[in-house]
Amino acid sequence: QCRHKGLRLEYEYAEDVPKIMYGDADRLGQVIINFLSNALKFTSKGSIKLTVELSECEEEHIVFRVSDTGVGIKEEYLHKLFTEFGKLDVKEHADLNPQGVGLGLMISNKLTHLLGSKKGIQVRSTYGIGTEFYFEIPIRHQSGSRKTVIKNEDYITIDLETKVKEIDKEDEILPCKCRRVLSVDDNDYNQMVVGRALSKMKFETIKAFNGADALNILQDPKSYGIASCEDENCSIFSVLITDLHMPIMNGLDLIRHVKKVSGRMAKIPIVMMSAGDEKELIAEGLKAGMNEFIHKPFCEGILIDRFRKLKLI
Repeated sequence: QCRHKGLRLEYEYAEDVPKIMYGDADRLGQVIINFLSNALKFTSKGSIKLTVELSECEEEHIVFRVSDTGVGIKEEYLHKLFTEFGKLDVKEHADLNPQGVGLGLMISNKLTHLLGSKKGIQVRSTYGIGTEFYFEIPIRHQSGSRKTVIKNEDYITIDLETKVKEIDKEDEILPCKCRRVLSVDDNDYNQMVVGRALSKMKFETIKAFNGADALNILQDPKSYGIASCEDENCSIFSVLITDLHMPIMNGLDLIRHVKKVSGRMAKIPIVMMSAGDEKELIAEGLKAGMNEFIHKPFCEGILIDRFRKLKLI
């Protein structure tokens, strides 16, 4: 994507940083991907740089920085960055996509604290020049190896799942006459396959490429050009179909966020898809609040069967 926009993507790994580190690679990756995604979104020329270095303030701490030469952030917008509906004012830059950044950053900030960060995400920005997001976390390391690896260990045992309360599975499914489906998957090919199957069943498909974007659409559909239904009891979407593994926010966390809110959004039936271990994922999905599960790869007949079970067709 950087090449497509004519941007340079730079990477600096300081020589004194241990080459093997032990921590939660999945959570760390989510935060860094969110930083890079936002930098790409708001940078039209110049470069984006990821830097990994030792902290100058804390012993045995690593600092991760993502800097860009993008539009920068006005001082009055800085306090909005870590709210659910945080958006940046980019009206002066018609070539950029003014999407919200708040939910992804809000979740990323929580993740940094779960990874052991004392201050969470910090930001420096000069409007018109660029922005730098950074955080530091404690990390164990193993000396004597030149290979750069970040491994999953039990070093960090708390995750976001422990912070979300269980949802009552007996919640009523709210019917929707719109025949509109929110499809959430970061893979273009998977989106095409699902969209083609839905089109044959005469459903409109709205796409999101990660859980955070899906939540933004669900919470404020009008901002995305999605018309409300004449039926005041309609939940806007007939069903939510989500993949499990996605950057920024995965499918299980998306389901939990949807089910913990009040009102119509929590009543939308949810179908989760994954190529992982079916028995284990069904148990996890049902606990989170999903209604049906589809194992990948799937045929159109399986999707039709799940829709029939949900009384959508």
